[in-house]
Amino acid sequence: MPFYEYEYTLVLYNDILKERKDSEEKNSKSQEDKYNITGMQNQAMRSMPKGPKVPKMSMPSMPRLK
Repeated sequence: MPFYEYEYTLVLYNDILKERKDSEEKNSKSQEDKYNITGMQNQAMRSMPKGPKVPKMSMPSMPRLK
């Protein structure tokens, strides 16, 4: 396959991928708006019980030998 055909094929594939990405973003945005997903996620995070707090522990330092 000559290089110009390869390059042209890559340009076409790149355009197809961009179109798919744009359409998927549009669909996901419409679904997010329709179901208010971020609002549901925020509400779920607020309703979850908090776990126990872990105390901070520091490593003991070794004494210096002189």
